[in-house]
Amino acid sequence: MAAWYTQYTPATPKAVKGGIKAENKRGAFARSWWGKQWITTLESFPIGARLGRGKSYARSGQVANLVITTEGVSAKVQGSGSKPYTVVIRLTPYSKEQKATLASKLVVKPIYSAQLLNGEMSENIPGLCKTARLPLFPIKYKDLQTACSCPDQSNPCKHIAAVFYLMAEAFDRDPFLLFTLRGMDKEAFFKSIGCTQQLQGQAETTVAPEPLPLDHTAFWKNSERHEHSFACSPPRVHAAMVKRLGPIPFWRSIKNLTAVMEERYAKASLDAETLIGNQTEKQKE
Repeated sequence: MAAWYTQYTPATPKAVKGGIKAENKRGAFARSWWGKQWITTLESFPIGARLGRGKSYARSGQVANLVITTEGVSAKVQGSGSKPYTVVIRLTPYSKEQKATLASKLVVKPIYSAQLLNGEMSENIPGLCKTARLPLFPIKYKDLQTACSCPDQSNPCKHIAAVFYLMAEAFDRDPFLLFTLRGMDKEAFFKSIGCTQQLQGQAETTVAPEPLPLDHTAFWKNSERHEHSFACSPPRVHAAMVKRLGPIPFWRSIKNLTAVMEERYAKASLDAETLIGNQTEKQKE
C-alpha cells in the first residue's frame, strides 16, 4: 500500500507579471566568482535539498520585488496563494570598528577600491577580510536571519531559496552589495576613504560662458552671421553616463543594458562624424 504522501502534488504558483526572472536558465547560477561563492557557501550548509526547490521559482520570475539595503533584504515572492509572500533576509552587520578596519585595509590597496567601483572584486578581498576578522560570506547558516510569511515551517522555504539565487545575480552586477548586506553604505564608505565613482580617463570639461554685451541695444539687434564650425572629437568613453550610473538592479531584459547603450552611443558618434564631414565638405564648395 502506497504511503499517503506519494499522492501529494505540489501546488502550481500563480504567474507574476513583470517578475524578476533569473538570467541563468539552466545549470549553475551566477557568472562571477563572488556570485558563485555566495551559492557555494549556502549549498555547503545542510539545507541543500530545500535550496533546490527555489531554483524554479527564481527562473520562472516568481520573485516580484527584491531590494538590498544596509538594513537587509526584503522581497515579495508569489506562490500559489492570492498574495505574494514577504521574505526578509539579514546578515550580521559589521560594527563601527569593523567598518573602520576595512576602510584602513582598502586605503592601502586602492586598486581593490577601484575594482569595486567598476563592478569587479579582487579574489584577494576574502583573504583581506579574513585576516581582519571580517567574514564576507556567512560562515554558518545561523549567521543569516531569514523569515517568510508563507505557512511552510521549513527555513529556508522555496520562497527564501528563490531570493538567495537572485541575490547571487545581484552580486554579479555589483559586488559591493555583499558589503551592503553587512550594513555598509556604498557612497558613504567610498567617500570616507577619498574614492569617487568616475570612469578612468574621463575628464570633466567645462565651457566658459559667453559674456553678455554691456549695451542692451547690442544684445537685441541681429548679430553678424558667422559660419558654423563643425569641428569635434569623438568621446573617449561611449555611454559614459550609463556606466557612471552603474548597473540597474534586477534588470528585467535578457540583454545587457550597458553593452546595448555602448553600441548605440558608438553608432550615434559615427553618424555624427559622417554628418559633420558632409557639412564641412559643403562649406568648402
